[in-house]
Amino acid sequence: MEKMHKVLLLPNTTKKIPGEQIDMIIDRWEKNGCRLYTFAECADFLQNRIPVFHSIDEEKWDAACVLGGDGSIIDAAHRLYGMDIPIVGINFGHLGYLTEMDAGEIHWIDRIVAGEYTLDRRMMLNIEILDEKEHIRRRSVALNDVVLTNGPVARLLTFDLHCSSIHMQTCRADGIIAATPTGSTAYSMSAGGPVLDPSLECICLTPICPHTMSSRPVIVRSSSEIRFTNIISRNTSVYLTSDGREAVELFPGESVRITRSASTTDLIRVRDDGFLMALRRKLSDHFV
Repeated sequence: MEKMHKVLLLPNTTKKIPGEQIDMIIDRWEKNGCRLYTFAECADFLQNRIPVFHSIDEEKWDAACVLGGDGSIIDAAHRLYGMDIPIVGINFGHLGYLTEMDAGEIHWIDRIVAGEYTLDRRMMLNIEILDEKEHIRRRSVALNDVVLTNGPVARLLTFDLHCSSIHMQTCRADGIIAATPTGSTAYSMSAGGPVLDPSLECICLTPICPHTMSSRPVIVRSSSEIRFTNIISRNTSVYLTSDGREAVELFPGESVRITRSASTTDLIRVRDDGFLMALRRKLSDHFV
């Protein structure tokens, strides 16, 4: 990899990150010869220590450094979608599956700037909401998962699940999750889905509290086209949520189409321990 020169610094401004730790991170990048910039809304949080860029689309960025947890990485992935800017996360959250280092491990920045890292390319999903005439009403993307549910009211949904034009089953459940391998350690795992190595290219379909014994998580190849059709909910609204962000209400007769995105989220990696050791480290309370 080439040496880095220009980096975006993207802190989660809702977290209480000590000023001295921010100073240490900024100093580490700058001492390695990097120029740091940030978004205008982050300037005050960073005490105006680094300049604000004018147009992200007109600049060439070597990387984005995110200060926060997995949610902060996901937010950055959405904000930088399609720009081919690799992301490195410094964990100020909880488990931190996606972040590469903790706040006390910023010495890894030296190797990153020198180009001594690899890119962990994570597949993403394209989501389309279609009206009764199959016209696209809304588009979104997801790094983790797409969730079809009643929202705050846990009531039975009935819908047809299709995979690449094949009608797989008519589902009766509280909802369903379509997760990438990255998202397999999130809501899908809590709902009983398998943990997938993020290097795999597939989509995991996990029913939420299914009302039939035959409904179980299913893993399909990443080239599949997933459809949720004939969605019926008694006296409640139905919502579709991508990566836990905005919940979009579905109207009667609408359907959902999910496909693999042409874009990926590229995570910078300098550790040599790989996914399984990271999983053990993150879930050591459960897997020992």
